[in-house]
Amino acid sequence: MARTIEIRFDDTAGVHRVRNFAEELSQALGDLGELPMEEADRAINMVVVSKIAKRDVGKCRQLVVRLLEKHMMAREAFLC
Repeated sequence: MARTIEIRFDDTAGVHRVRNFAEELSQALGDLGELPMEEADRAINMVVVSKIAKRDVGKCRQLVVRLLEKHMMAREAFLC
């Protein structure tokens, strides 16, 4: 069964920054999970990575955290 990771952002994050993060995440995911570029381009305050294999959940979370830190958004995001 595929897993998902939901990333929610504070209102202070800003739509442009959320979309930049989501676009980079979409490109970086590779085979770890799925975030279509169309969804990344429409992101406002939430991003959902879907179709994550159970064995890849940890790697995917690490990638998300690393990109949040790169975009200086770690304190504005909540992983669910």
